[in-house]
Amino acid sequence: MGLLDFLAWPFAALDDLVAAVHVPAWLRLIAWGWLSGYAGMWIYRRFSPQQRIAEVRTSLAEVQKQLASYDGEFSGLLPLIRRQFSLAMRQLRLTAGAALLAALPILLMLPWLSNSFSERFPAAGESIAACAEPAQAVAQWQWNGHALASNAEGCQQVDWPEHGQPLQLSEGSIALLQLPLPAPVGIVHKRHWLNALVGNPVGYLPEQAGTASIRLHLPYQEFIPIGPSWMRGWESVYFLSALVVSLWLRWRWKLN
Repeated sequence: MGLLDFLAWPFAALDDLVAAVHVPAWLRLIAWGWLSGYAGMWIYRRFSPQQRIAEVRTSLAEVQKQLASYDGEFSGLLPLIRRQFSLAMRQLRLTAGAALLAALPILLMLPWLSNSFSERFPAAGESIAACAEPAQAVAQWQWNGHALASNAEGCQQVDWPEHGQPLQLSEGSIALLQLPLPAPVGIVHKRHWLNALVGNPVGYLPEQAGTASIRLHLPYQEFIPIGPSWMRGWESVYFLSALVVSLWLRWRWKLN
């Protein structure tokens, strides 16, 4: 588990509780987006100096008005430009810290959302592609002791196992993974320093293995029935919900 994963279990527990009363996944994603947007805007409202920002914005608007109406020598224009730049940078300094803090709710929720709503387990007997990195490592793979045909890209077609009949992948005497995985995650790799921040819920490949990573082409979950494939996943539903709530609260609370 990584540093940013410490909230994954309460998120998962709450989501499972709501799912138990038959709330559909797309509606739960909207709720998570709403919660993230509300939390982020509350943090921004709490930690941003709204009065000082308002004063800077008023001064900046006055300078911009003077610039728009200026009709004198170029030497007289430079002080106005410097003043505008100075006020713009001051506004950025006043808002940057609170804006970064406001991003924390989304940052903390993203790893769990990605692991929970990106992919799903295939049906028993459904064929998926399993690909090795580097591609030549696939030559050493065995599934329950049997070698499978592979292509030039280092991929093999594997039938998803029946319930109670696990399928183990090994590289010689080194066990790599076992299907089904503990969670529907599409990539298994060796541990990296970034995993101190975000962990892989299915674990990692052994360091002594020649295979650096395994890509499992699991089916993606779709929550929007229309439009291009890239906008049908959880990201569109979640981020749109968070954006709408954030914009509404900015208007409602009159935030600068």
